[in-house]
Amino acid sequence: MAETAATEASGHGTESRRGFLTILTGAASAVAIGAIGWPLVDALNPDAESEAGARLIVDVADIAENTAKAVQWGGLPIYIRKLTAQQIADAQAVVPDTLPDPADFMSRVPAAYQNYVVVVGLNTGTPCELEGNDPADPRGDFGGWICPCDGSQYDPLGRVRSGPAKKNLAIPRFTFINAAQIQFG
Repeated sequence: MAETAATEASGHGTESRRGFLTILTGAASAVAIGAIGWPLVDALNPDAESEAGARLIVDVADIAENTAKAVQWGGLPIYIRKLTAQQIADAQAVVPDTLPDPADFMSRVPAAYQNYVVVVGLNTGTPCELEGNDPADPRGDFGGWICPCDGSQYDPLGRVRSGPAKKNLAIPRFTFINAAQIQFG
């Protein structure tokens, strides 16, 4: 009888020890998975430089009329041009239906700041960066931008006017914070 009691006590102790070891092993595994998994998940988050680039703020107060400022945003060249009164009048006089990719003046400029045009500075026919930001640069027959690769020409609003390109220059996502600053993104 004493032998039976010792066997029962010994079996109960083994189950208790086994349960404790199972819990201990599970907890250690969870900690190990967390220690390995957290850096992997954290590596997927954007870094501080990417976050800053996603919300780029550009000062436009220093842009002289008839010139453009080039900035990089999202890996693309962005051109911000300040139009003269004559360029605005000429652009408004163009009949949109006569263009390869019809677009009126108001669809190409911000309503509150109609003397600024903001476009992606890549030719829509070939992925080539355009010329024409400085008044001394070649600007083509329409006074806007010209593609040195295929000769496509754009007016100061970024509307395609001649050449192989058939689409207007893209307009990036941006907002005017105030009269002197634009925020992209």
